[in-house]
Amino acid sequence: MTSKKGSSTTDASPVPPSRWRHLPNVLSISRVVLILPIIWLSLAQQHLWALVVFGVAVVSDLLDGFLARRYNWQSHLGSLLDPIADRVFVLCLIPLLWYFSAIGTAYTILVVVRYAIQLSILPVLLLWLKKPFRVAPDWVTRFAAMLVFLVLGLGFADLVVIEYFDKSTAADKVFQRTLHALTFLGCLFELVILYRFVPRYWQVLRDKHDTFE
Repeated sequence: MTSKKGSSTTDASPVPPSRWRHLPNVLSISRVVLILPIIWLSLAQQHLWALVVFGVAVVSDLLDGFLARRYNWQSHLGSLLDPIADRVFVLCLIPLLWYFSAIGTAYTILVVVRYAIQLSILPVLLLWLKKPFRVAPDWVTRFAAMLVFLVLGLGFADLVVIEYFDKSTAADKVFQRTLHALTFLGCLFELVILYRFVPRYWQVLRDKHDTFE
């Protein structure tokens, strides 16, 4: 009779997936849901509440990425849903702030054109051509996205300042100068991203590459 030393009598049972693993995707979807309340509040001249709801949407954006990385709840669906939700969110709100003259025309056009081209990936590559691809944003893309959200936030905040303070006050001038500086910087980044993205799009279409930054 022999004994098998070092053998384990029990196998490690697999850890069941967390019931909260879809929370980052829910948070991404919530940003899209919050678009209509923000637009309605802005058009109703409730700029302070529009800014508050916008802040909630920004927190959801920060939180979904943190939760996905912290608890390893990352998925292919989430890697697509998060940037799509961000782009839909921005595409709906930046023309609104342009309508209120809170954001300049050049920056608005560049952001709308760039985000519209990027969103075309979904129907063209996924639904029509059925080509696989990955989204791996680099620091340029991340900074440009952060800049867009910052400009949007300052745009809503500028409307609040105009609503509660006289337009000739120092606060309004500070917001205007800050927005002008940030949108100028944003225009440069949008041009750089468009310069890189359009050729990459063509490479993916021709199966020369499979990753978008």
